Amino acid sequence: MDFAPCLATSIPRPAPLLLSALATLTTLTSSTARAEEGTRWEDILREAPPIQYSTLSGPSFLNTTTRTYEVVAGGTAKLHCGVRNLHNFTVSWVRGADIRLLTTGSITYTSDSRFVAVNPSKGDQWLLKIHYVRMSDAGSYLCQVSTTPPITLTVNLTVQEAVASVMPGREVFVKSGSRLEVVCQVEGCPPPALLAWTRGGQKVHMPDSLRYDLAKNNGSLSVSRLTLARQSATASDSGNYSCTSTCTIPINVTVHVLRGEELAAMQHHNTSSGPSPSSLLLILLQAVLLLDAHYTLGRRYLGTLRLLAVPHDKPPSPHTPALT
Repeated sequence: MDFAPCLATSIPRPAPLLLSALATLTTLTSSTARAEEGTRWEDILREAPPIQYSTLSGPSFLNTTTRTYEVVAGGTAKLHCGVRNLHNFTVSWVRGADIRLLTTGSITYTSDSRFVAVNPSKGDQWLLKIHYVRMSDAGSYLCQVSTTPPITLTVNLTVQEAVASVMPGREVFVKSGSRLEVVCQVEGCPPPALLAWTRGGQKVHMPDSLRYDLAKNNGSLSVSRLTLARQSATASDSGNYSCTSTCTIPINVTVHVLRGEELAAMQHHNTSSGPSPSSLLLILLQAVLLLDAHYTLGRRYLGTLRLLAVPHDKPPSPHTPALT
C-alpha cells in the first residue's frame, strides 16, 4: 500500500508570511555580522602606523635630476615639476632662499601676485609661473609633495638682464640728401620686445625701417633690431631720438644732418684739431731737452763771468764754486 500521497497531504506547508520573516531575519543577521567585521578592521587600521608609500605605489617625481631654467628679466618663468601617483596628496612650491611657502595646489600663499601655480589639464605636471621676472627672483625653488615624510625636488632659476645698444653711436652725423640709418638693438629681451623710436615723446613712423628677430645662443637668447631710416635725410631730421623697448631703459641718440660744406669742415677740424698722443709725447720730450740745454749754457755763462771778475795775479779763491 502506497502511503506517499497520504504523507504529502498530511504534512502542513509553511505559510508564505513565515517564509518572508525567516528571510528577513537571515538578512539582518548577515548585515550585523558584516558591520561587526568592518568595525573590527577599522580598529586594527586605526592603531596601525601610517603607510609609507613606495615609488611604485605612492607619489614620485617623473624626473629626479635638478633642472635649471633661464629667463630674461621682464619675461615669464615656467618651472616644471612632474609627479606621478599623486593620489590625495598636494604639491607645494617653496622659495629656497628664505623657505617661504608660495603655493599649495592651486592656492597662492604669497602677497606677490606674480607667482601662480598651474596644473594643466589636471595631469602630472605642476608648474610655477613667475610673471615679470626680476633679477632678485634668481635662485632655487622647491617642489614638495605632502607625503610622510615629504619628498622634494629642487629647481633652479637664472635671470639674465637684457642689453640695449645703438649703432653707429649715440651721436650721428650725416650729409644732407644721403641715407640716414641708426640701428637700435636689444639682446635678451623676450619677444615681442616692442622696440620703438620716439622723438619728443611721440612715436616716429618709419615706413622704410627694418624690424626682425634673430635667434642666438642655441635659440635661448633673442636679438631684436629696429632701424631709424631715411632715404634722403633733410635738416628737419636733425634732433634727439630715443629707442625704447619692453625690458630696457630708453637709449638717447642725437642726429645731425649737415650740408656738404659743413660736414667737410667738421671732418677737417677733427683731423687737424690736435696732435695724436704720440705727437704730444714727442713734443714734451723735445721741450725737456731744450730746457736742459738752456740750463747747461746758463751755468757755463755764469762761470765765465766769475772768472773775468777774479784778478789774474791772484789764485782763485777756494770758495769759488767749481765750474762744470
